[in-house]
Amino acid sequence: MTDEQRFLFDLQGYLVLSDVLDAERIGRMRSVMDAHGVDPPVENTDSYRFGDFLHWGADFRDLIDHPRILPILAEILGPRFRLDHAYGMATHPSPTGTASEAATNAGMHHTAAMFHHACYYVTHGARMHNGLVVASYALTDIEPGAGGFCCIPGSHKAIYPMPREYFRIEGNPLVRQIPQKAGDVLIFTEGLTHGTWPWRDVAGQRRSLLLKYAPLYLQWARRPLANDIEGLTERQKLLLEGPYVAQRAEVTL
Repeated sequence: MTDEQRFLFDLQGYLVLSDVLDAERIGRMRSVMDAHGVDPPVENTDSYRFGDFLHWGADFRDLIDHPRILPILAEILGPRFRLDHAYGMATHPSPTGTASEAATNAGMHHTAAMFHHACYYVTHGARMHNGLVVASYALTDIEPGAGGFCCIPGSHKAIYPMPREYFRIEGNPLVRQIPQKAGDVLIFTEGLTHGTWPWRDVAGQRRSLLLKYAPLYLQWARRPLANDIEGLTERQKLLLEGPYVAQRAEVTL
């Protein structure tokens, strides 16, 4: 990480990396998504999710240890870490540009106080320590105000309980929606209070792939990801191993 990236992640709880995926690769990936039926209904789609995309070929599989992301994860999580789970999110625009009632009334989740639930951010000496950390790849443009990921910047370090009213999205002066261009990657700690801003861009749509990493000893998902994915490298196999500490190898960069 650069000094600027380190400062921004510590300050905000998230970091946006530009141009991680090129346009040709994004086009191929979106075509594969279409072929696998990633087509949410027009209404009530803000939480539409799909899984199993790591089996969809090298363009998807190689997100596991993308060279732009891996060194940052190694600093955020330490040199021994694992991919805990992954899923995609897709949203169609509403024909009217208005979000569904469910999306409008949705709230955010997670707080810095969730340490015992594997979502945390702490510092010791000159190092940061994180629980679950997310790398969210944007395969479409997410313009300012369009929708998608939102959060309360800096809330990953809050030491006092958050008042209930600040968990809402609509009308919350503390919430920030985070724009991304297609090919950008948003990295954030799950200790950050965050959620999904209702999608309102009638000219666009959301296609995001979320890969969620954890320290070597931690597992959030009910079971580890399957490691029977065709074409895995040895490093990718290591990242897909279940949680354990003894004699676990470092992730090579």
